[in-house]
Amino acid sequence: MEKVELPIHKHPLLPFTRFSRDKCKVCGSYGYIYGGYRCNEFGCPEYVYHKACAESLPEINHSSHPDHPLKLLPSDEESACSQCRLMFKDGYNYICSICDFKLDLCCAKGSDPLLVLENSNLHEHPLELFVVKNSTLPFRSCKTCEFPVLENDLCYECHSCEYVIHTECAKFFPEANHTSHPQHPLKLLTFEAAPAYADMMCLLCGVKFDQLHKRLHHCDVCNVSICRPCMKNPPPVHVESPRTHEHQLHLVPRCISFTCNACGTQGDRSPYFCLQCNLMIHRQCIDLPHVININLHDHRISYTRRLGHGEWKCKVCRKKVDGFYGAYTCVKCPSFAVHSLCATREDVWDMRELEGMPEEEDNAPFEVIDDNTIKHFSHDHNLQINKDGNGRILPENIVCEACLLQILSEPFYSCEQCNFILHEKCANHPRKKRHVCDNQPFTLVIDTHDKFDPCWLCNQHFTGFRYATPCITIDVRCAAVSDTLEHGSHQHPLYYCGTFDYKPCSRCGNEDVCFFRCDECDYILDGKCALFPTKVMKNRRLLIYQAGISNKLKRRSGIEHLCL
Repeated sequence: MEKVELPIHKHPLLPFTRFSRDKCKVCGSYGYIYGGYRCNEFGCPEYVYHKACAESLPEINHSSHPDHPLKLLPSDEESACSQCRLMFKDGYNYICSICDFKLDLCCAKGSDPLLVLENSNLHEHPLELFVVKNSTLPFRSCKTCEFPVLENDLCYECHSCEYVIHTECAKFFPEANHTSHPQHPLKLLTFEAAPAYADMMCLLCGVKFDQLHKRLHHCDVCNVSICRPCMKNPPPVHVESPRTHEHQLHLVPRCISFTCNACGTQGDRSPYFCLQCNLMIHRQCIDLPHVININLHDHRISYTRRLGHGEWKCKVCRKKVDGFYGAYTCVKCPSFAVHSLCATREDVWDMRELEGMPEEEDNAPFEVIDDNTIKHFSHDHNLQINKDGNGRILPENIVCEACLLQILSEPFYSCEQCNFILHEKCANHPRKKRHVCDNQPFTLVIDTHDKFDPCWLCNQHFTGFRYATPCITIDVRCAAVSDTLEHGSHQHPLYYCGTFDYKPCSRCGNEDVCFFRCDECDYILDGKCALFPTKVMKNRRLLIYQAGISNKLKRRSGIEHLCL
């Protein structure tokens, strides 16, 4: 699929037919976006756009401001729309640079609000348009959304009583018809006023009605409820997505139990259905990315509609993968499989689609000069291999430049012109790698002589080589640990888990959001306890801290913990 150059974004945008529950970066509204555009560039935070928003004209003439053209420019979040008086959201708006006239996208593309609403189903009296100017007015709330009426809000007001309603809320009538439920009109209710038997989840998107989503449109006859975003922006009745299925898919707007053919999980409402193939799919599983990278595998993985016969276990959640439904697999590793929903989690996938893009070439950390000599990218001179340790231990002040651990009996590379030394295993650390603690690839950073940073995994300060993303830094020793850890303190394997909930370590009692946990008995080790070295040289940590054995550490002061 070819990318499109549009003025609202610095990168070419990729059209997509996926249902993405996200915030449009132009209009700033949140909800399901279908058939829009997304940025596929690495690390770009500006992600998803409505099709109509992304294709907004860079300059328009508008009846509300006939003197000058209006240009599409990034929002000033401290300003309000000159027409509806609503504060701008994070996104784009139409602005006159000459006289500071501003319109949000809804006002720029929509019709002007009526000055008076008469004979409206909203209220028995006429409603007049007004802008709230005096913040000292008695507190009032909108009769539809129940949110407060604030200064600069554009509202309709009844002069005969205290009825007031936002202009945006006036678009939602007490009773309205909907394409997904044409049999009966839907009544606008608060979730507290809904009948006890009502299904308190949106028929279409499944959002739960509560204090955060207070308003629903309900049919008493059929016990059907639809949220306001789905009323305003209903899902398409038909979808054509050749990457998902060769036939047209039809929305089934009803509560129905089904197994999604794309991901293999259960659904309970409003799937898309193929009449010819008896196939049902969640709307969020339409147009899943076909080729991606995840943080738990070194190779690209590809979506397949059916794995086939075999015993498959998901690399992410470690549960069984049913081969008769869609999943991700690796062409280079035949036994590798990941559930569709696990592979596309935001903490696992880097959010880039790679179909049609060439694979990046491996950038080796060193050039082989001969059987015993390499030229490592971190050093100006050639390094010689030393493999004949024969149990010989070098003086304690001889440490590896990468991990700052003492050279014991393992092979190492050394420079004949200076004191630069690398463990053989440290010399082989890749320039780029993926790790379970972030969805972005890590880059090996070597210019860190003056930096003491806390390691994300073990929480210990360290110097030496490190792996870094824009958000996370880990030392090279912790980076070598995979998502699975065998630890001497426990009989079962431990798996890395990153959450938003603090959990106490079973050994030291410290609480953290990142830890290693046993699936069978909920045994937990924090990063410090899980990754503490099992072999150290006679209180090596204390020697470095007190005596300053390494020249690089001698000049530092005030360091309480070092990651070794």
